[in-house]
Amino acid sequence: MLRRLIEAFASGSSISSWNTFAVMSMTFSATQRVHFTAILVLLLGIHGTGIATAEPIIPVTSSMAMEELIVLAQAWPNAKDLLSAASNRYPVEWVRGQCMVGFVGQWSACSDLQLEQHVQLARAHPDVMVGAVRHGIVSFRVDAYHLEAVEQLGLSYVELASKAQPDLTRLLYGTRVDSVHAGWNLPQAYTGEDVLIGVIDWGFDYTHPMFYDTALVASRIRGVWDQFRQSGPAPVDYAYGTEALTPASIADLASDTANVYSWATHGTHVAGIAGGGGAGIGLLGVAPSAEFLFATFLVDEAAAMDAMAWMQSVAEADDKRLVINMSWGLPQFGTQDGQALINQFIDGLSAEGVIFVSSAGNNGGRDFHIDKTFTGDTLRSRVQFYPQSAHPYMWGQNLTLWGEPGAAFDAGFLLTSSGTNVVEESPWFSTETGPWFLDSTLVYDGDTIIYDLAVEQAHPVNGRPFMRFRIRKGSSSLGVGLQATADEGRLHCWNIVHLSNDVGNWGQDFQSVGGAWTAGDDQYGVGDPACTESVIAVAAYYSEYLNPLGNEGGGTLASFSTIGPTLDDRLKPDLAAPGLSVASSISSFTDGNYNLFTSTEFEGVTYPFAKLSGTSMSSPAVAGVAALLLEADPTLSAAEVREILHITARADDHTGEIPLGGSTTWGMGKVNAYRAVQQVLGLNDLETWRFGAIPSRFELRPNPAHDVLWLQHRTPQQFSGAVQWFLRDTQGRILRKGIHTHNAAEISLEGLPSGAMLLEIWEENEPPEVIRFVKL
Repeated sequence: MLRRLIEAFASGSSISSWNTFAVMSMTFSATQRVHFTAILVLLLGIHGTGIATAEPIIPVTSSMAMEELIVLAQAWPNAKDLLSAASNRYPVEWVRGQCMVGFVGQWSACSDLQLEQHVQLARAHPDVMVGAVRHGIVSFRVDAYHLEAVEQLGLSYVELASKAQPDLTRLLYGTRVDSVHAGWNLPQAYTGEDVLIGVIDWGFDYTHPMFYDTALVASRIRGVWDQFRQSGPAPVDYAYGTEALTPASIADLASDTANVYSWATHGTHVAGIAGGGGAGIGLLGVAPSAEFLFATFLVDEAAAMDAMAWMQSVAEADDKRLVINMSWGLPQFGTQDGQALINQFIDGLSAEGVIFVSSAGNNGGRDFHIDKTFTGDTLRSRVQFYPQSAHPYMWGQNLTLWGEPGAAFDAGFLLTSSGTNVVEESPWFSTETGPWFLDSTLVYDGDTIIYDLAVEQAHPVNGRPFMRFRIRKGSSSLGVGLQATADEGRLHCWNIVHLSNDVGNWGQDFQSVGGAWTAGDDQYGVGDPACTESVIAVAAYYSEYLNPLGNEGGGTLASFSTIGPTLDDRLKPDLAAPGLSVASSISSFTDGNYNLFTSTEFEGVTYPFAKLSGTSMSSPAVAGVAALLLEADPTLSAAEVREILHITARADDHTGEIPLGGSTTWGMGKVNAYRAVQQVLGLNDLETWRFGAIPSRFELRPNPAHDVLWLQHRTPQQFSGAVQWFLRDTQGRILRKGIHTHNAAEISLEGLPSGAMLLEIWEENEPPEVIRFVKL
């Protein structure tokens, strides 16, 4: 067989023969496949297919990590021991009985035929497992003992997969989803019917009643892929994890498996917000009729890309639209300007119709960023360290520096005592000498400061000069300061906690200690994947609500909500949604801590609910709204969904006036599901009244009222002659309605329950108006 295949390729390759090879070569031994791969490279070179065999460009941060992994592999010859030693810091997982390292890469400037040949050659490599491939961008895993295989795949660019970290029924009112569910002045109610919501996360309880229909008859989980569970069966196009696509097989699994976050609950809570069915206690999510796809991913971007492509394939097979929620971030890697491979991958899927929504991050209020424009001067700033004892995986601080293309800079760090007293300095390092990396120490008076450094003269993705310091000072009482200088150019610096498991994602301050030292700010905090152009990045605020007197409370920005823009000054976040103390489902399998909000019994099991906070909670709210829009019009493109959410977002006293190009705090404003659905349906010809946005033309008295309410025009001379009114409860249900042709009208409240109510008023040639009042 091997001889016949070689002869076939020697006479000319084709897509069909490549596919034949992909299937038949799986029957070869590992040695045969290695030999055949080598022969194919020679044959393909002879026949001029144009497949590149040059070494790929690898950024310094990835080269550095790969060198460290090689050292670890030499120290731990047993694969299970290596996994244990490396899993806290590197994207390594146990897959196919091997310790595999996650990567993302790109084949550039090649034809479709050449790309197919590249992919099949990679699939044939005994030490490589290929994942998702879209637009020349690929996710893949390599045996940790054979990292040299990375350079044998013809890739033009490769980087180590970044590790991911989570970003943690007032929400329906605050987002105006309650009006959409009620079908208020709409052709029908919209609840996300025939739309798939994909949630890429950890900690899913497949049995939770929140994922059933509102009648608690049938589960709405369309499919799951637990990438940690290696018992199989794996998805057809992937060689790892366990896929379940039928109600029976999903029920048999019951939940995803424990992973780096133990028996988590993050995904269960997030999914409940996006599309929870109420669990029989009325706690509805935003799109309670949508179906779910759940992917528990291997905590790195390669696995996330595989999950995205898997979800797309299921949605296409079902002929349904897909919204993917990502309530996590990639803080340690990426370019923060939307140019990284994962950004390009997501943009490609968005162009094919997938809508992506992401948490903007939880670094608001942290002065972890510096924006410096040099004129031959020097920057100095004290680096705040997260307490060593405050986290079991605490290692040190990660200082990331990005300059402008073509504008080199020098940087280093110094040690201080008693505030500004400099006692020792590292060497000055220049981006002009990159690319390179080092591991070193700085010793003073018995204290040893450990650090490593990666330097790029021009990063291969965006051409910017780059440095990354990782500094560990342990229990030392010495202060650490960053210093940098350049003749000219603009420099951005970030101070992020670095954990030994490589998933720290929160900032620590840059501090001024007097004199010429510079303090940080909380700007430019949005990273990957939220900084992707096509992604809808979501900030968080405290949802509005009606108190017992009918007055509105809440509405303020969450203190933790990350501030934009992106490194390249694009608008992010896109929108804001409720993300503070949001009640949703908790996994019944979790071993994590939470404060119980309520619980319900279902099929003999107690299922908990809790309130959590974070942009992790605001993101699925917008993902659910996107599902409502796709139910209203399944033909919308991803760009149209994003634009509609932008132009229909609302402003109020808390947001202030939103600038024409958007706010780096609120984006384009607070998501407004009602106006967005109206816009999709072409019902926004008249400017819809926004609560608190314009003075009322009418007066209600008394307020609160008992059995009679008087409605009167404030300026009788401007009365148009006819007014139609609708009396509604706070869920949008019509209680009474009427028309009056006089300046004042009497409205009977007799027989109505006590509580807050809404009076919707329509006057000819005027925008509609809503006034709140209380029935006693």
